[in-house]
Amino acid sequence: MPVPHYGVWVCKPTRYVAQRHGVRTPHIELYFKDDDSGRERKAAINVKSNGEESRLVFWSSDDFAHPITVQLAQLDLGFRSIPDPRGRARDLVGLDYLRLHNLLNLDSGRVLPHDIPGRDNDILDVVQPILDRAIRSSATVFIYGSSFGSGIHDVHMNQGSLPRYDNGVYQDGGLLIQFADGHWEAVFLAFASQRIPTDDVDGLPERQSRSLLQILAPREHNL
Repeated sequence: MPVPHYGVWVCKPTRYVAQRHGVRTPHIELYFKDDDSGRERKAAINVKSNGEESRLVFWSSDDFAHPITVQLAQLDLGFRSIPDPRGRARDLVGLDYLRLHNLLNLDSGRVLPHDIPGRDNDILDVVQPILDRAIRSSATVFIYGSSFGSGIHDVHMNQGSLPRYDNGVYQDGGLLIQFADGHWEAVFLAFASQRIPTDDVDGLPERQSRSLLQILAPREHNL
């Protein structure tokens, strides 16, 4: 079924909490504000799956360039619903890792665990520095996902999952960040178990689909 309350939250990040161990489905909880009231809202960003394959796939760009940023730069702070994610009504277009041209290079994805010893080898290691830069620079963050009223979740690829989960076309989550000097950065996440290609109507895996793990780390998958 489609992702409910899909849209993009335009905000100023203030702080985050990176959940490590002792939590079944850990997240990075990114807190942000979208007005002058002082009220903090929260983005729940998955950093581990609760399935048998718990790792995520990570893509990023520290010099993100895409036509979608022209639309985003015109938005005011706050949540913007995207009722027609395909943009057929000339509204804001939703993210789609597979269909939105030049959004990301699928083959550059890194399959990463949640939190292990060492440097630059897990999801927390690669996401936290980006958030630190955004907070330190008072950047504007555009968080795509599913609103739950006081915050947003499903900030990851939302297609290619089992039918019991939400699947949609042009309803993927992600983080796009606009810095004061004019440059943009981007973070995209998916579960390594999600499968592609997906159906153009409902986002469900097609019959001959393969998992992102099979595609990006085939040797490891066959061990």
